[in-house]
Amino acid sequence: MIGQINKRGESWTVRIFLGRDADGKRKYFNKTIHGTKKDAQKYLTAKLREKDLGIFVEPAAMSVSEFLDKWLKESAKQRLRENTFNSYQDLLRWHVREKIGMKRLCDLQSYDIQKLYNEMTESGLSPRTVRYVHAVLTSALK
Repeated sequence: MIGQINKRGESWTVRIFLGRDADGKRKYFNKTIHGTKKDAQKYLTAKLREKDLGIFVEPAAMSVSEFLDKWLKESAKQRLRENTFNSYQDLLRWHVREKIGMKRLCDLQSYDIQKLYNEMTESGLSPRTVRYVHAVLTSALK
């Protein structure tokens, strides 16, 4: 069974099977829905569709700033020259971490990123700088 809905007092628990880990242990994603069973069914259907499309992201407690640190260390550092790497670090520190760095990665939406770009433009930064931030963020979030 891929998804389940169970009643828990006044709420509903939606459970989605994610597969098995390296040890063969089953992995599940659980979410409590406050409301009607129909609300829980809508949520389950939406998440199963996301899973089928390959866009389902299991919520994590990691912040955007922590993710960017991890990405810079584990992915970007090996494929970039030293000056480019330093430029990425500075760009993220000056423009991104202050605005969206504390947001949880699973809560980050395209609206938040667009708002960041709009604020950068309104503060007088050049379009080239905004495009550069966009290129770095796109690379990190892929």
